Amino acid sequence: MTVYLPGDVIDEPSSSDSLITGYGINLRGQQKVSTQPGAFRNDGGKVWLNVHSKRYIPQEGDRVIAIVTSKTGDFFRLDIGTAEFAIINFTNFEGATKRNRPNLKTGDIIYATVFDTTPRTEAELTCVDDEKRARGMGQLNGGYMFKVSLNHCRRLINPSCKILQTIGKFFKFEITVGMNGRIWINAPTTDDIIKIHDILNKSEFITDDDELISLVQNSYTR
Repeated sequence: MTVYLPGDVIDEPSSSDSLITGYGINLRGQQKVSTQPGAFRNDGGKVWLNVHSKRYIPQEGDRVIAIVTSKTGDFFRLDIGTAEFAIINFTNFEGATKRNRPNLKTGDIIYATVFDTTPRTEAELTCVDDEKRARGMGQLNGGYMFKVSLNHCRRLINPSCKILQTIGKFFKFEITVGMNGRIWINAPTTDDIIKIHDILNKSEFITDDDELISLVQNSYTR
């Protein structure tokens, strides 16, 4: 396992000529350069850095959970957990027009994609894809949002992760995981939301399947 620091040039052998660069890595010409401290990972033609941090640096293509902080002209200003606010144009919502603008208020929560991270400007988000469809993005109503480490978020969205599958065997719930270290959950009762929140926090450092099942079972019967 190789650990890189910000600014390091990543020179790792690969079995694939066309690599997809992921979290913690930027391309500068033909060079791959680390943007965050982390351990190098290479799997199926994808390369990224495994970073254990709560500080988020926006990258294009990331799905994030944002909080509306204000409105300025055609833009909403958003808190995505970075030093600077992000923005989103009202037209970047499904079905939005000049006469039909999204009715967002300060404190509302949205799920969006980072699509522009031009240096020295605010990151810009969108709630639609190239076909102007939401595909699950947009405002998140009700529920509860909380923070975890960035590494835990990436683990939860990995198809091989069994945490959400195990919780789903005992609870009915909705979940949205943002790459910026935020999770939004909703369930039929407040008690279920509290239990699921507790499980997700405690499961971060659990790797044994039996221990995970025991954690969920104990929370369900509590």
